[in-house]
Amino acid sequence: MKPFSRHALYRSKKTPVSTFGVIIGIVLTVYVIGMMLLFLWALSTALKTTDNFDRDPLGWTRSWAWTNFGDVFMKMRVQVSGNDGGRHWVYLDQMFLYSLLYAGGAAFIQTLTTATMAYMTSTYKNWFSRILHTIVIITLILPIVGNTASFLQIMTDLHLYDHFYGIYIMKIGFNNIYYLIFYAAFSKIPKDYRESARIDGANLLQLYTRISFPMVSSLFWTVFLLLFIGYWNDYQTPLLFLPDKPTAALGLYYFLQSTDPAFANPPMKVAAGICVFIPIFIVFLIFRNRIMQDLNEGGIKG
Repeated sequence: MKPFSRHALYRSKKTPVSTFGVIIGIVLTVYVIGMMLLFLWALSTALKTTDNFDRDPLGWTRSWAWTNFGDVFMKMRVQVSGNDGGRHWVYLDQMFLYSLLYAGGAAFIQTLTTATMAYMTSTYKNWFSRILHTIVIITLILPIVGNTASFLQIMTDLHLYDHFYGIYIMKIGFNNIYYLIFYAAFSKIPKDYRESARIDGANLLQLYTRISFPMVSSLFWTVFLLLFIGYWNDYQTPLLFLPDKPTAALGLYYFLQSTDPAFANPPMKVAAGICVFIPIFIVFLIFRNRIMQDLNEGGIKG
């Protein structure tokens, strides 16, 4: 009898690699390498002076101009209207605060609304919940465009324009792809949990907040992070609905459109983009494992 070999056992358990898997692996590897090279080029460009960039736009610089990032914090600004009717400047540090208020508040409101509606439609099966579920499916398939002008008029008439609470009210909605993720997560929860809680005297609100919601809380914060990243990079909504409270993304948009010779050069523009990108990139690096794990597993805690 041949002696036991761990290597032989390991080889016997190997999963065969398909041609499609090899192709996908090669494509993803090329994509990752391309993104890394692009980021390194951006970092090199941000650390160049204008003269160095004109001489060698693709090469790596040896004399690093760290002052570019300092100039961005000092010179990246947006002029807005004040409460006294005058004009004043908003700089990048205040833009980061506006970004937190906009992205954090809007992401939390939309995540909470989406999770609550998904719980209602997945738990209480009736004709009304089926209608709401169908509406979400239809709105995801058929894009709704051309309603920006009417939205602006409604926000102005209700005195919600250029206020964060107006944006929060506008983000109360559940017709997004995360509704389907929450719907699937709540559908996995056994009914026995809710039935036991009802026997113990729990009301409908407690069934949601103390029984069902804690089981998908990890998924809730994952969706919140994804929406937060999206809203952090959103400049169009603040441009239209928050003109006097510019976010960092909106400030970057104005900065890139500037024709001032001190700003209208690639090193300064790339440095500004990196300054706005770094905070949200750090957030993603910290929570990337949670994001990938929760979306793959549906967010249900064991």
